[in-house]
Amino acid sequence: MPCFNEQCVLAEFHRRLMAITSRLELPIEVLYINDGSQDRTAQILDTFAQTPGVRRLHLSRNFGKEAAMRAGINSAKGRAVIILDCDLQDPPELIPLMVQEWHKGFEIVNMQRRSRHCDPWVKRTAARCFYAAIDQLIDDFDVPSQVSDFRLIGPHALAAIRSMDDNAGVLKILVSWLGYPSTEVNYDRGPRQAGVTKWTSLSLLNLCVDSVLAFSTRPLRMYSYLSAASFLVGSVWIVATAMFGELTHLHLLIQSILLLCLGTAGVGEYVGRVLTVVSPRPKSLCIRDQPEARS
Repeated sequence: MPCFNEQCVLAEFHRRLMAITSRLELPIEVLYINDGSQDRTAQILDTFAQTPGVRRLHLSRNFGKEAAMRAGINSAKGRAVIILDCDLQDPPELIPLMVQEWHKGFEIVNMQRRSRHCDPWVKRTAARCFYAAIDQLIDDFDVPSQVSDFRLIGPHALAAIRSMDDNAGVLKILVSWLGYPSTEVNYDRGPRQAGVTKWTSLSLLNLCVDSVLAFSTRPLRMYSYLSAASFLVGSVWIVATAMFGELTHLHLLIQSILLLCLGTAGVGEYVGRVLTVVSPRPKSLCIRDQPEARS
């Protein structure tokens, strides 16, 4: 469970989570990741960690949800991992159903939102645009729509994710890219119980850009096709206008320069992504774990 400034809802979430996990006939580890919270989240998680079977990680600062989830995946000890936000919009009471689907042989169990009427109109619209863009720009594999990070990841997928660099890509897209047997379970997303959402339209836009840059080269192809078409049309037009001594081809020249700048910006984004991926970054530098209990 990644947490960022969730002091208002943690107590209720933990109560409901423990009530559910106590009924499962499986060994359970509860792992909270404090993503550099500025409120009392760290102190509350320290209190939770006094209970056997509950651990917490404190990141040295706010690295973002993706980094927090990766820290949890790398530190979890179970055969399977369930990622769950602690704002209670994704109810922990669905965990037994996810485990049942896993026991049926699915390596990935995705929780798919059937409705999200509790979210504001702007966020719902941004989410629809996000999944539409992903569907159009990533064509090598299918990414299920309306599926957040609320999912179960089995042991084979976990091993594959852990073998990759932390900058391999956005986790929700990376899980689909792996191609392991998966299923979607529909549920109704509830309202946030307390606090405020950390996701904005700009955050979703940044997530969409990161997802596309990490898993698709289609934008580069689009730039190439557009540039080629512009070159052909411009060449014909320049020849035609030159025969009559006109200078309208200068307008086309300006358009070509703008198109080139746009393509350069796109290439620059990919070059920046390559730089991020190849930069060596130790996985455990930002994590402070609780000490192991001595027998």
